[in-house]
Amino acid sequence: MRIKPLVQAKIRVPLNVVFFFGSSEYVASGPVYIWLIEAEEKIVVDAGVAEEAIYPVEGGGEKGVIRALEQEKVRPEEVEKLIITHLHFDHCANAHLFHNARIYVQKREWEFAMNPLPALRDLYVQKYLEKIESMDFCLVKGDLEIANGLKLVTLPGHTPGLQGIVVKTKSGEYLMASDHFYSYMNVFPPRQDILIENEHGKAVIPAQKSPFFPIGLYVSLEDWFESCYKATNLAKKSRIIPGHDPSLEGRTFD
Repeated sequence: MRIKPLVQAKIRVPLNVVFFFGSSEYVASGPVYIWLIEAEEKIVVDAGVAEEAIYPVEGGGEKGVIRALEQEKVRPEEVEKLIITHLHFDHCANAHLFHNARIYVQKREWEFAMNPLPALRDLYVQKYLEKIESMDFCLVKGDLEIANGLKLVTLPGHTPGLQGIVVKTKSGEYLMASDHFYSYMNVFPPRQDILIENEHGKAVIPAQKSPFFPIGLYVSLEDWFESCYKATNLAKKSRIIPGHDPSLEGRTFD
């Protein structure tokens, strides 16, 4: 199997979404990916963001999905399996395009999305969920192998039912961690302060003593750390693929 991250949109969020105790004033920009897994079947992970969302978006929508897949000569209707890692607005907005696919969502994630905590309601868009529910979708309970060399694994913390995917390639197994880790810096915490700067200003990412750098958006930090340790049992840290790191653009994992 081969993993290809495809940019569907760019999104801007406050730094405190990406990093625990990050600046709420500094705005970071990052890619929204959909992921093509090249296997005997056509498999896609996540369905991207709409053209408008709770955070500013560049691109996105149906056009963004179609354009991303066209790079690999794939059309949404050809996809046989669609894995949705979690049901936040930037991961499931265009699932309706994959109308011939079997859609995989964790049962715990679906239940939470139907009745999220009040502070998190804006992250779950009910009209997206209604479309998914009318499709060929199945609710997964826990870790499950859905194809030879491809296994869904639960990584709660960011959301209650986030699922990663262990993918066996010719070089070994990778863990697609989705938003359990937004960036490689969440996997490999900085040991010295890092100054970052863009058109929105400057901010300092502080040095970390923790083995992992927590993300800023989560439902349970305790669960998040437990899932970090599970992740490193599933794959080497160097073979964990985060969900929004800009350095993934144009890469292939095989």
